[in-house]
Amino acid sequence: MDGSNGGSNAPAPFLVKTYEMVDDPSTNHVVSWSHTGHSFVVWNPPEFARDLLPKYFKHNNFSSFIRQLNTYGFRKVDPDQWEFANEEFIRGQRHLLKNIYRRKPIHSHSGQGNAVPLTDVEREELEKEIDRLKHEKVLLESEVERRIQETRGYEYEVRSLGQRLQNIDQRQRQLMTTLAQFLQKPRYVSSLMEQLESNNKKRRLLALNYLHDEASRGESPNYDVPSRESQNLITSIVKLRIS
Repeated sequence: MDGSNGGSNAPAPFLVKTYEMVDDPSTNHVVSWSHTGHSFVVWNPPEFARDLLPKYFKHNNFSSFIRQLNTYGFRKVDPDQWEFANEEFIRGQRHLLKNIYRRKPIHSHSGQGNAVPLTDVEREELEKEIDRLKHEKVLLESEVERRIQETRGYEYEVRSLGQRLQNIDQRQRQLMTTLAQFLQKPRYVSSLMEQLESNNKKRRLLALNYLHDEASRGESPNYDVPSRESQNLITSIVKLRIS
C-alpha cells in the first residue's frame, strides 16, 4: 500500500509517486513546484483529479489525495490556492523522501481506536462537499416540484377532454332518441312528406317560370333546375323508417 514506507531507507510509494508527478515538467500547467522549490501547487484541481490521479494512484478523488498528504505531515501553506509543503519534500532533493513518515493513528479511550482528527484542509473540503450536496438537493427538489405541477396540468387536461367527449356522446344519444321518437309518429312523417313534396313543386314551378321568361326574351340561359337528389334521399330515409 501507499500508506507505509517500503523499508527503513526506502520512501513510501505514495511519496515517490507524488514527487514524480510534481517533478514532471509536461504537467506544470496542472501541478508544479512553487518558485522556491520547497512546496508544490495544484493549479487545476479538476484536471489533476481527472487525468493525473488515475495515472499515479488508480483513483480520481482529490479529497483522498489531500488526506494522504496530511497523514505524511504536509500542510496547506496558502489559503488562496492548493499549495502544500513538507520540510523534506524539496525540488531536486528526492533522497530526503525517506525522512518523511506517515503519522500513526491517535488511539482514544472512547472505542474509536483508528480515529484521526480532521485537519483544516479536510474540514474545508468536507464543508464544500456538504454545500455542494445541499445545492444539488435544492435543485432536485425544484425539479421534482416542477414535474409534479406538469403532471397535475396533464391530468386536468385529460379529465377536461374526457368530460367533453362524454357530453358529446350524451348529446348524440339524445338526438338519436328524439329522431326515433319523431319517426315513430305517422302524422309527423306524413306532414314531413307533404312539406317535402310541396317544396319540390314550388321549385319546379319557379324553374319553369324562369325558363319561360328567358325564352320570351330570346335568351338561352344555362340554368340548372334544383336537383331532387337531396330531397329524394331524405324521402327515401323517411319511407324506410315507416316501412
